[in-house]
Amino acid sequence: MIARNAIHARDALAKALYAKLFDHVCDLINKSIPAGGASFIGILDIAGFEYFENNSFEQFCINYCNEKLQQFFNKRTLKDEMELYKVEGLRTKGVDYIDNQVSF
Repeated sequence: MIARNAIHARDALAKALYAKLFDHVCDLINKSIPAGGASFIGILDIAGFEYFENNSFEQFCINYCNEKLQQFFNKRTLKDEMELYKVEGLRTKGVDYIDNQVSF
């Protein structure tokens, strides 16, 4: 029991340190970019879904966000762009992909 608590405490400390470091790096980047300018840094990391024998609520949230981001990317990059090409009369080869959104 004590070893399990130590493992959880270690993991919590590592996550907290990583979060603080990430926030610090973001603050440094934000301070280096002029306010109101067109420059920005966007970071999107969708490495894929993870499957564990026992998924946590945290992993569920990560997977849910990844799915929503992937849907946004598909809509913006595939659906909207292909529609724009069609409106502009451009002949393009379509992109086939599986849309996981539920249609009602």
